[in-house]
Amino acid sequence: MTNFRAVLITIAACAGLHAQCIPGGLSVVVPKNNPTDGLSMAQLRKLVLGDVHTWPDKSNVTLIETDQESPIFRCMLTIVVRMSLPEYRKYILSAEFRGDDPLRAKTVDSSPTAVKSVAGYTGAITIVDTNSLTALAGSVKVLTINGKKPGEAGYPLP
Repeated sequence: MTNFRAVLITIAACAGLHAQCIPGGLSVVVPKNNPTDGLSMAQLRKLVLGDVHTWPDKSNVTLIETDQESPIFRCMLTIVVRMSLPEYRKYILSAEFRGDDPLRAKTVDSSPTAVKSVAGYTGAITIVDTNSLTALAGSVKVLTINGKKPGEAGYPLP
């Protein structure tokens, strides 16, 4: 019975973390000229893990990510990838050892820098805190996820 309580407390804590991940939630951003308007969570996960390397227009996918210690990156791991940081690093490295194409990624220091980088980088994608888009939203496209826009009921990146 004690182990069962511990499991329930852990699940409740994780659910609370998921719900309160980043104030304002997360947004998935691509360059304005990207032909994609929306993704499913499964498609987003494959892009972030490097399992998908090209967009429908055949341009190479490049993940622009914030520092792996940042709250935004940690939130993305929890919600999108559903892995811990060590699991994520192991997954990325194991893909390279299997001979798969490595994940193309560029690390930046903040969400505003990530948005600026995406705006000028064909094939780029980033996940940023929604609040950082206010001044830069006109230079990029915010994708729908599972058919929902950030802020809409049911949007999966709270």
